[in-house]
Amino acid sequence: MFQELVWHPDRMLLGDLVFRLEHYANDSWELGSECFHFYKIKSLVDQYAKFWSRRENFRARNILELGIWGGGSIVFWFECFCPDKYVGVDHRNKEDSQYFQRYKAFRGLEQRIKTYWGTDQGDSARLREIVHAEFEGSLDLVIDDASHMYDLTKRSFETLFPLLRPGGLYIVEDWAWGHWSESVATYLHRSNTVPLTKLVFELVAATGSWQDQQLLEPLISNISVFQGFTVIERGELPLTISSAFELETFISGCGISPESFTQP
Repeated sequence: MFQELVWHPDRMLLGDLVFRLEHYANDSWELGSECFHFYKIKSLVDQYAKFWSRRENFRARNILELGIWGGGSIVFWFECFCPDKYVGVDHRNKEDSQYFQRYKAFRGLEQRIKTYWGTDQGDSARLREIVHAEFEGSLDLVIDDASHMYDLTKRSFETLFPLLRPGGLYIVEDWAWGHWSESVATYLHRSNTVPLTKLVFELVAATGSWQDQQLLEPLISNISVFQGFTVIERGELPLTISSAFELETFISGCGISPESFTQP
């Protein structure tokens, strides 16, 4: 699909679908609301193209996305994977745009694409409720492009990672905002906010931790770190989805604890 994308200064085209590049929005836009709002730039999409080229056999029937803004990313990934079910949640109290509604109606996707507005990514009970209500079987792919806050992102991960199938992927976008230019980082987050880098460090530590003397299957089998996102692959270690999952319990060795990871 990535080879089919047509890029212009203020928009990306995929067939007859128009994605307005919100990073470059200006007053010369002539299509009004006849577009999807898309908060991704070409360099980020190119990174995704590189990653997925290494995962050509990956199939995603069930996809959950956190942070959907105007629905553009839902359509983008739906066109990429053609899943059985795609569910997006966002904390803002909005509704699907008319352009988005027409897209679903014209293609008969009302039952395959669902959106839950007014849903906090930190509400673990609500997230589990949505997953159990909407999906048949385990999740294959989770994309977190929501708050980018350490506490909320980690809570979502601990809620949803056990619901992934072994070999499923969990993507955290914009993990590196704490290393961006001061103006951008300040715009997104207060200066005293813990950066998402800490979560990436914890995930790396959990990947390499030896839990006990037994040969256990790994919790995380692989981590791929790109400038714009981090991908965590679920290992074969059985997890009980009905009990609390805490990442800290899977970090061990040499007196290292989550508190060891300081802000960059």
